[in-house]
Amino acid sequence: MKEGMVFFLLFTLSCSETEDNRPPEDLIPPEQMSRIMADILMMKNIKSEYSYIKEKKNLLVPEYLFEKHGIDSLQLATSQSYYAKNPKKYVPIFKLLENHLKKLKDSIQESIRASEEE
Repeated sequence: MKEGMVFFLLFTLSCSETEDNRPPEDLIPPEQMSRIMADILMMKNIKSEYSYIKEKKNLLVPEYLFEKHGIDSLQLATSQSYYAKNPKKYVPIFKLLENHLKKLKDSIQESIRASEEE
């Protein structure tokens, strides 16, 4: 019986919101976080696929990302950490990201088709 009580107590405490699990005051909202993640993915892909274009590579730096989205590195790090500790809150971000990337892909494919028709 004591083991059951200990398990219940540990389970209850592990599910409660701890100081480490509280959202930071400057938490990046899910919609913005998904746009930031899309930009990070695109920047990484561009850097790896087009590494031979040296002058463009210097433009794809974290400072560009921070300026574009009006955030700083600490805000991004604390937001990523919070979402990583709360996977259920990360799911909507990934769904938004997936939708964003699908729209981007569709737009690119439409542009390619249009240029081929000319």
